[in-house]
Amino acid sequence: MKKTSDLSRLKINSKNIKEFAQAEAIPYTAEATDYYIQRLKLLADPERAIALCKNNKIIGTTNSFSSYISIPNDKSVKVAAVSYVSVQPTHRRKGILTEMMNIQLNEIHSKYKEPLAILWPSETAIYGRFGYAPTKEKHYKISKNNTQFKPGLTNNSLEVKFLNRNEAINAYVEINNKLMSTRPGVMKINKKWAQRRIDDLIFKHLNSGPAYFIGIYHNKKLVGFSTYSIENNDYSYGNTPSSLYMWDIIYLDLDAAISIWNFCLNIDLVEEFYANGVPEDDVLEALLISPSDLNARITTGFWIRIVDVVSAITLRSYEYTGNIVFKVKDSIIKNNNKTYILNTNDKSNPVCEISNSKPDIEITIQGLSEIFLGTFDLNNLIASGDINIKNKKAIKIINKIFKSESKPFCPMHF
Repeated sequence: MKKTSDLSRLKINSKNIKEFAQAEAIPYTAEATDYYIQRLKLLADPERAIALCKNNKIIGTTNSFSSYISIPNDKSVKVAAVSYVSVQPTHRRKGILTEMMNIQLNEIHSKYKEPLAILWPSETAIYGRFGYAPTKEKHYKISKNNTQFKPGLTNNSLEVKFLNRNEAINAYVEINNKLMSTRPGVMKINKKWAQRRIDDLIFKHLNSGPAYFIGIYHNKKLVGFSTYSIENNDYSYGNTPSSLYMWDIIYLDLDAAISIWNFCLNIDLVEEFYANGVPEDDVLEALLISPSDLNARITTGFWIRIVDVVSAITLRSYEYTGNIVFKVKDSIIKNNNKTYILNTNDKSNPVCEISNSKPDIEITIQGLSEIFLGTFDLNNLIASGDINIKNKKAIKIINKIFKSESKPFCPMHF
């Protein structure tokens, strides 16, 4: 074990990863069943795992996985996908999480050289202080009585097919990775990621009722994909009113989106529909005859953090030319605490470098992370203190350079 403060860091390997999984399950009030342990083993990277121990007992866990994420203007960069973050209930509010985040983020920066990190938080109040910034997504609830579409919207040339397990896994990988070319925030996945998601539904890790997988095809090409389950209080009788939960909604174009919603909202013997996690700019409200009857709620989606300022800002491309000098404050990765100049005169090959010039703005790493994907409210960032404007001309420059029309969305939860 490696000593860190008064705690020890346990090196995780194939022999003790079960112990890691069991410790991670307790704070989430989950049972470390054989399936729970196997699903963690499927994706966990023991080399990158952090397990802090006291008296030879794991009291804190976190892990990260190396992947790629799409960013504005059809680019993708390396990203650390952070997951399995937990602290034992007996050791909360003792700085364990802060210590793990410090270790993890500095390793992502210096050891793994990934310019970005992302995560899905179980509690949204936690990760802002570590420099993560939220994206947004929608959640829906609607009664079957209110699902009528406006006439003439559906495209009859699209075909809906039910998929078996293997077909669903392959379809998930295909549609997710295709989406990377048109929408920022999409994490690249392989079959292991898709397998875990599909098996979670088959083996009722997320749901209690039967799960279904559908593909939307245009000229035999996959353009949409969805998973859903039917939840009912009494499955023994069947043919009784149920609720439908849509777990994944992924589409490449407007026709595919309309086709998914039209199919799912017209399934028989369903009284209420729930959709958790759709893009912020999803179109369902525009399709309905009575959109006011749709309970649409904007909530936080995945959270993103810039780990290496120069690499992240340089790897993005920008729609407008200009330059801005900004001073970054990062309480965890000290190497980011510098003043930089961003020059986007060549929009496809921007230059970001350390500067001695007087800054136009001072910005926290959380604020910089929030504007990175292009959808942000500058007034909110100023009000929160994440941006301090030193040069009023910078307001217009920030909005021009960083804004992106496409809303970020990450279909894969991890």
